[in-house]
Amino acid sequence: MAGKELIRSAASRMFRLGGLAGRVGISMAGNTVANFFRDTTNRETRRSIILIKNASRIQELLGQLKGVPMKIGQMISLHEKLLPEPVVKALQSLQQNAPSVPFEDMRDMVARELGDRFRLIRHIDETPLAAASIGQVHRAELVNGAHIALKIQYPGMDEVIRADLKNLKGILTFLFSMFSSMDMDLIWQEVNARMMEELDYEREAASMKRMAALFKDDGRIIVPKVIDEATSRRVLGMELVLGISPDSAFESVYPQALKNVWAESMVRLILRGLFDFRFLHADPNMANFAFLPDGRLIVYDFGCMKEVPESLCRGYVRLIRAMLDHAYPKMPGILREMGVHLAGGRPVSWQMVADFADVFQEFFHPDQHYTFGSDAAIYGRLIALGNKHMNESMNLVFPRDVIFIDRTFGGHFGNLCRLNARSDWRSILLVHMANACPAAHSSNR
Repeated sequence: MAGKELIRSAASRMFRLGGLAGRVGISMAGNTVANFFRDTTNRETRRSIILIKNASRIQELLGQLKGVPMKIGQMISLHEKLLPEPVVKALQSLQQNAPSVPFEDMRDMVARELGDRFRLIRHIDETPLAAASIGQVHRAELVNGAHIALKIQYPGMDEVIRADLKNLKGILTFLFSMFSSMDMDLIWQEVNARMMEELDYEREAASMKRMAALFKDDGRIIVPKVIDEATSRRVLGMELVLGISPDSAFESVYPQALKNVWAESMVRLILRGLFDFRFLHADPNMANFAFLPDGRLIVYDFGCMKEVPESLCRGYVRLIRAMLDHAYPKMPGILREMGVHLAGGRPVSWQMVADFADVFQEFFHPDQHYTFGSDAAIYGRLIALGNKHMNESMNLVFPRDVIFIDRTFGGHFGNLCRLNARSDWRSILLVHMANACPAAHSSNR
């Protein structure tokens, strides 16, 4: 795909998003009026056509704008139950198929950022290995012959992000409210914090080194080595570690037993992050991972990391333990202590907790292994429960710290389904909870 100039002007970005919101709004309003004159069958057919058309409009513009709009689109796409299928599919394409920026712009960025160290780079491939929301990755060769990967931030992206965060909240809230009634405010606060962190590649390099140290004795997780001499605030040099791409890993050429091991490695990454280290890799986009034939998992992107408060870690341990023990009456109180409750401080209803817990129990049955993706109706069941408890869920209050934690586990639920992963998930979960936040275990008795 040919590179496209990044739209940097705050006014132009506002104009484009405002125009998109207007076109989508007029389209959906017009369809609503027209439905008064259609029978039920024609209404559903036209609704599907309109959704696909508007989803394509959203995907195209968010991919071109990159920055916060594209990141929001990627985040929303991981929560499939919130949006109609055509919208989800369009937004999911932003995870791996974003249009790239012209190579000359990216090469100039590297030269400016590295200064005298730029002479250490012999060659940079023009075609990116990947293009994402705030930067793209190119293969490069150092003068010493080493082949590395260069993650290069789009020129002017820091100004773009700041302008987006300041100006686009209202428009994006309006845009996504057409497809979902969720409250964007808490999500926006957390996105603001994480996006500002993602702009700093030196911070990401520090996170990579920290994760490499935490997983140094874990043979299942591979963290590429940081190349300090090719790293700055907007350029991140790292060891070139290639593996099997996610799209290839999903194919039938690889045996299911191997896919199960890959899935276990992925689950190990997030459970250790939550319970052992309280330092969670919080971007479940599959483009951030690759796989090796021996079952190991390569993790590429460490821009979005979440420090987990100890109190919240303890809360998750107690909540999961209560669920596994079928101690449902305890769960509303535990959730309240975690900061999850109804407006006014009232605990969530026991019935809502029990309904959702009954579904989650199926993943952790003590006597049989669960295969993710085997129950095609599970999303429908979750949607039905969401509709059943909609009035209550719309009044939920929750701490912003849970947003990226729940986003991580929700996103990986979809990843496990795509791998059709099968294992003894209950035992795996219990092993990782065993030594996490010891106070949580005693307080749950």
